[in-house]
Amino acid sequence: MQEIIDPPVQQCFPGERQWLRSALLADQDGILTATRLRLARIARARGTEPHSIDDVVQETLLEAWSHLERLHSPAGFHPWIDEICRNICRRAARRREMDLLRHVPLLQPSSTMEYEEGSNEIDLLAAETSDPLEELSRQDLVLLLDRALGALPLDTRQIVEMCHLLGLPRSEVAERLSLTSNALEVRLYRARRHLRHLLHGPLRHEAEAVGLTLDEALAEGWQPTRLWCPLCARHRLEGCFLAAGGEERSNLHLRCPDCVRRYHQDTVHSMGLVQLSGLHSFRPAWKRTMQGLTDRLMQALLKGQHPCLSCGEPALVCVEGNDTEAPLSPYPERLRTSPYPFWIHIHCVHCGKDMGARGDVPSVDQLVYWSHPLTQQFLQQHPHWTSEPGRLVEYDGESALHFRMADVESSNHLTVLAHRYTLRVLTIS
Repeated sequence: MQEIIDPPVQQCFPGERQWLRSALLADQDGILTATRLRLARIARARGTEPHSIDDVVQETLLEAWSHLERLHSPAGFHPWIDEICRNICRRAARRREMDLLRHVPLLQPSSTMEYEEGSNEIDLLAAETSDPLEELSRQDLVLLLDRALGALPLDTRQIVEMCHLLGLPRSEVAERLSLTSNALEVRLYRARRHLRHLLHGPLRHEAEAVGLTLDEALAEGWQPTRLWCPLCARHRLEGCFLAAGGEERSNLHLRCPDCVRRYHQDTVHSMGLVQLSGLHSFRPAWKRTMQGLTDRLMQALLKGQHPCLSCGEPALVCVEGNDTEAPLSPYPERLRTSPYPFWIHIHCVHCGKDMGARGDVPSVDQLVYWSHPLTQQFLQQHPHWTSEPGRLVEYDGESALHFRMADVESSNHLTVLAHRYTLRVLTIS
């Protein structure tokens, strides 16, 4: 029985691999040319010296050709050979660093007389070659980037490399990965946030050692706004507009410089769901974003579903909290540090993606406040306001969430009770 079952599995792949070998040899449909160009872009993005890029590409092709039997399917050829190229770039960077360490002492004179006699030769060499210390710093930066990217999930790293290192158009990346433009922008935003936390956390020492600027607000284009943080009420929010796939589309991001360090989440993120074309000021963009997201998510809570931002299929939507026996949230570490005891959770049963437990969607108190005219009016009249996180209470025999919004500069405040599961406002006092 062993001989009858095994051959069908083995027979499929040799034929496919032979087709791939023939296609590469004949450059069928330009597959070899396109692969060479892409590998060169990867090598260049990884900091490979210009005169060594062709060597890296050739070594990659040779290694891939020699181990083609390890490829399970021609459909995975591109990511497979790309990873081979990245590994060769790492080896080349390490070799270059070792070469520099070995050869730098040769440039140091052994005595004053030798220095004087050989000064012209040394000056000429210095004029034609880069400073070894600068070269080492550049290689260190490449290795640091490689470490940071290596900490990302495989699919996230692939998106970052395609968009930022290879410079592929966003539309092409979305098409290759079968993503909508909004889904791609959300994933890129998460990747940037993840990288930012790595460079300001576990890799901070290495980042500072190579002289990397860690003023994240300056590096990412964050600008001060006149909007107060509703959570701590001590700092004004920073804001930025990030491009979202061209055609004058953009996403709004607002964050508190203090709370983002403590809770690792933005205060406002338009998620690609709100049209902001023509808006260049933060306050009107903030109003449109919050109103648009509130309308969407309140309707989604009533229906119990919302289109998944990754695959577009219906995803489950609910309000989870500390009273939930078995939260669906896949981020238990986030729940331990979150300032909010209740949150919106979106789970797609089709692609397995989750959103909500890391600040991807607005907090429940913000949704409640933006869903009712009286609370909206309070927001407009009292720009420096703060909100107490919701707590579970009972109202007319059913579970409700208790919120309190207060003006920092006066005694004005509102107490709001909302339905535990739909966030529908029940009473305001």
